[in-house]
Amino acid sequence: MNKDKKIFFSTRKLSGPYQFLVEAAKAHSEKLINQKLTLNINKIYRFDIISFFYLIKIIFKTHFFSKKKIMSVKHQGYNLGRYAVPEIYKNYNCYLNKSSFIVESIKCFYLNIKILRNIIKLKKNNIRAAFIDHGMYRNGLIISVLAKKKIPIYTLGYPKGILYFINTKKKFLDYENFIQLKKIKKLNNTQIKQAKASITKVIHKTETIPWMKTIKFVKLNNNFDEITHVIYVHSFTDGQMLYGYDDFVNVYDWLEYSIDLLLKNKSNRVLVKAHPSFFHSKFPNKIMRYDIKLFHKIMTKYANNRCVLFIKKPITNIDLLNQVDKKTILISHHGSAILEGLFLNFKCIASQATFWSPTFKLTNDWKNKISYKNLLTKDWLKLKYCNQKDLYSICYQLFCNPLSLYGKHYWQQTLSDELNITRKQIYQRSAYILDRANLEKKDIQKLALKISKTIELVKI
Repeated sequence: MNKDKKIFFSTRKLSGPYQFLVEAAKAHSEKLINQKLTLNINKIYRFDIISFFYLIKIIFKTHFFSKKKIMSVKHQGYNLGRYAVPEIYKNYNCYLNKSSFIVESIKCFYLNIKILRNIIKLKKNNIRAAFIDHGMYRNGLIISVLAKKKIPIYTLGYPKGILYFINTKKKFLDYENFIQLKKIKKLNNTQIKQAKASITKVIHKTETIPWMKTIKFVKLNNNFDEITHVIYVHSFTDGQMLYGYDDFVNVYDWLEYSIDLLLKNKSNRVLVKAHPSFFHSKFPNKIMRYDIKLFHKIMTKYANNRCVLFIKKPITNIDLLNQVDKKTILISHHGSAILEGLFLNFKCIASQATFWSPTFKLTNDWKNKISYKNLLTKDWLKLKYCNQKDLYSICYQLFCNPLSLYGKHYWQQTLSDELNITRKQIYQRSAYILDRANLEKKDIQKLALKISKTIELVKI
């Protein structure tokens, strides 16, 4: 890297949606510092013998192939396990046999060590800002290193749109530290009304959620009066530990643990609801095919147990909640469906590793298996209702922020409006469509400049 150049560092090449996102972040940074920057794309380095030796050392020093032990693996103070494990469980075969888990663990930890070593070597003085994508995976290490150097970081991810932050307080930052929704000033009456209206719309018009638009929901007329607990299933292979670690390395283990523990009480009747995206026929990518296979694996395990029911068809959440008793306990790991249940006055259990900060009093939440076990074995009467003001705050930030997923200035909406491409197409096939749009450079820069004005500052 040329020490005389002032660099805008990026983990992504200018292709697909990133031709707009990276340029938007760069333009935003240049305006902030009033200086032109040179784009530098992170290189994929060749085999690194030193990283390999570090890996061997870790393997011999740690009970490396234990799910719990690998979470404690660190290198120079950075948490390798936090970002390697989600990569490992993107591989469907790791759920099926130990040998695949071992091979994938070696591969992912080696890559994480290599990336970490190379990023640590980068000098702060000529990097003015950086765009880092997919911070829940190994790129989270890049964010941690550059943030510690107090370099402004641009990124994106649910529940936010494009954001940037500068680490001014914490020594080490993890993905959840800047992506989770945090406490804001008290909402006024108008904002509370907007929050209520937004969650009501989502409840009754599920197609408001972008990834639900092409799912054909069906009606169920079942009698669920005896159901005591509803468990919402999440993707098993996409974004594990998305918002942190709570003693579960993936949501497959979490789901299995939840069902097994609830069944120890013979009076419990558990309903397991598949995520609607499992039925996304217009978007059958590899991740969804794997999720469906793993869901069927879970169903097979409990096929002969009459105390567990599975919803294997896409039904709306309101359709389900209208058919269960109000004393049914709703359980989610980190999903937004739980907000609908809270608004409808259900008692809910969820992890602290979700997209809102643990400072909100929304659910009966847990931070490890011990506290989770305690919640699952509690009687309904001993569980708490949510704090309504906190619920409205989350709904307002999630659904009413013009810069985030549901907002009119969300980056996908901007591209949709300017290029006359439906939002649904951009969500499903953005890389394919945008690479073939044949836009001139001046048009890309014009669009990027417009998007740059919608980048949100997150205070750390």
